[in-house]
Amino acid sequence: MRRLGLALVTLAAAIALAVTAPAWSAGATAQAASNCRVLTTPSSLGATLLSRHRAYMRHRPDVHKPTITGPVGRVYLGICGSKRYALTDFDATYNGLYFGVEDQPERFVKPAGAGWRDIGNTGGDPCGSAPLALLKAWKLVRACPH
Repeated sequence: MRRLGLALVTLAAAIALAVTAPAWSAGATAQAASNCRVLTTPSSLGATLLSRHRAYMRHRPDVHKPTITGPVGRVYLGICGSKRYALTDFDATYNGLYFGVEDQPERFVKPAGAGWRDIGNTGGDPCGSAPLALLKAWKLVRACPH
């Protein structure tokens, strides 16, 4: 019985790690690093990402009456394997308060055969927002802590 309990705890920990770890962490990053490259950003991508970001913010329980414009500045676009990544900033007002580009850039991912998905902001730290090889190619970081 004790062995079963330990096995269940181990399984629960493995599931929690798999659910919370980004898809490009650990082994995926090492594998993807060799096939990451920066892509030329099409002029239409900014509008697409703005639309995805507005939809994402409409479903946040703590956000009311969002006014979001942009992108502000550059839209970073790249690919690692078959997955595309994008980062950009938006100018935002939520709940009647102006936030500007605080806690951004916003992170987007597009798996092969699927549409763009907003996966939240970086909190101001790009590390972990895309594979390290791509962040370096975009010249956003030289290294990340992990």
